[in-house]
Amino acid sequence: MTTHADLAEVSDQRIVADWALSQWADRLLEQAGVGVTVVDRHGTVMYYNKWAAEHLDRQSAYLGHSVHERHRRKITNPRFDAMLKLFVDGRAEPVKYVARPYGKTTILVVVSPIRIDGELVGLSQLVLLKDEVQELFARFDATGRESFERDMLPDGYPA
Repeated sequence: MTTHADLAEVSDQRIVADWALSQWADRLLEQAGVGVTVVDRHGTVMYYNKWAAEHLDRQSAYLGHSVHERHRRKITNPRFDAMLKLFVDGRAEPVKYVARPYGKTTILVVVSPIRIDGELVGLSQLVLLKDEVQELFARFDATGRESFERDMLPDGYPA
């Protein structure tokens, strides 16, 4: 069983000593500003955050059921299974792709393995809306950091 001292974030010194991320992890997932869905190693939906409920096809009835039951296109399940096999076979790097699962809305997706004590226990899926990301990049390309500072820090923005 993994102890706090055995965690990579501890040994790599990427976390405050004696602080466990698990103390805040549920709030981090819930308030991340991106879609978060967690499935177990068999594809059973275990969790989704509020953002995912508001922007994606996520409903409480899906919890405890396989993602295979919710995919609309025939090709999606074999693709999911192939991706899952990559992680079962040891892939550590996330799989990143673009999809249009609902017809009009294009999403950017990052699927990462969740391993505990070296064993694959599930997958996390993070989702961003392509339109939101493109808008931010366009804004940055047009004005750089200035528009962010003006909009987000109006009282503290240097003249």
